[in-house]
Amino acid sequence: MYKKRLFYGRYFFMTNTKAAGRIYGNPLCGLCERVCIEVKKVFDGCITRIGNIPYTIALSNFTPGTVQPYTYVTSRSSGASVVSDLVVISLQGRRARLRFNVTTPVTVYYTDSLGASGSATGNLVIKRNIVLSVPEDSVVPYYIEAATSVTGNIGTFNADGTSVTVTPCIVQIVRVVANVEILVPSYGYCEYPEVEEFNEESCEGVFGLPVFPPSFA
Repeated sequence: MYKKRLFYGRYFFMTNTKAAGRIYGNPLCGLCERVCIEVKKVFDGCITRIGNIPYTIALSNFTPGTVQPYTYVTSRSSGASVVSDLVVISLQGRRARLRFNVTTPVTVYYTDSLGASGSATGNLVIKRNIVLSVPEDSVVPYYIEAATSVTGNIGTFNADGTSVTVTPCIVQIVRVVANVEILVPSYGYCEYPEVEEFNEESCEGVFGLPVFPPSFA
C-alpha cells in the first residue's frame, strides 16, 4: 500500500505542471503568464566563522529557585539577530565599508549549587567591519541583515554571578538586501494532491502471530 501511494505521489508531480517540485520534461510546458512578485533580493553577502574569542554576556531571567554559585554548562543562540549602528563608507565602485553591531539573543544553561538545572538569557554583541557591494541609492532602500548561530561549550560564570565569559563557535551570514518587485514566468496557481492520511498499523505484527507455538520438526 505504501509503495502504491508513493508511486501515485510521484506520478502526480511528474504529470502536473502546477505542483511544486522537480521539473520533468520540457520546462516551458505549462507556462502561462508573467507575474510580478514581491521578494527580498540579496545583492551581496558573506559568511564568517568565529572561534577562540571570549565574549562577556550579561544575564537575566534566571530560573527561579536556583541557588548560587552557578556552574556553566553550555549556551546557544535563541533568536533572530539584530543589526544596529550601521555606518556605510563608500569605496571604489559599488564596494563599501560597513561597520555595525550584530546583537544575538543567547540562552545560557547551568547547574546551581544544589545540582538543579537552570537557564538564563542574554545578548551576544559582535562588532563587524567588513567590505561588501551595495546598490545605488533608490526610493526603496537596501538594508543589512545577519543570521547568527552560536554554540558555546566553553565558558564560566564571573564573580558577580550574573554574567558569563564564553568562548563560543559562531557562524554568521551577513547580507545586503532590499524588498523589490520582480517579474517571473509562472505556471499559474499551485494545485495540491488529495491528502494522504497516515494509518499506523500498530497491531500488524501481533495479529500475524500464530495462536500456539509451532511444533518441532
